Amino acid sequence: MCSSDLPSAAGGLVTFTAAQAEEGKATYTRNCADCHGSTLDNGEFGGAPLRGSWFRNKWGNGSVASLYAFTKAKMPPDRPGALSDKVYADLVAYILSVNGYKPGDRELPTDPAAQQPLTLKRD
Repeated sequence: MCSSDLPSAAGGLVTFTAAQAEEGKATYTRNCADCHGSTLDNGEFGGAPLRGSWFRNKWGNGSVASLYAFTKAKMPPDRPGALSDKVYADLVAYILSVNGYKPGDRELPTDPAAQQPLTLKRD
């Protein structure tokens, strides 16, 4: 990978806290596990896998903003957009943590403009 492919110092790296991911896990269990499963890829009701190769192929070249926007616009299917911006950010943080992204010292922002430079691309 060449240096121009690295995330910029001004942003680029996914950021969320371990506590935020834990909050997201609790919300996931209440709102998402029936469709997506307890392991994020074994749901009873046909929810798309949220981990592993399917997740990497679907979201791995995008930004956090696109994942967040999709989640907020479409989930839960019976009441999309019903959760708060903070709860959607917590859910995304949890999904990212399960997919091997490492927590840091700043929460995942709820502002789409702040999320846009946060890339899901991996080395």
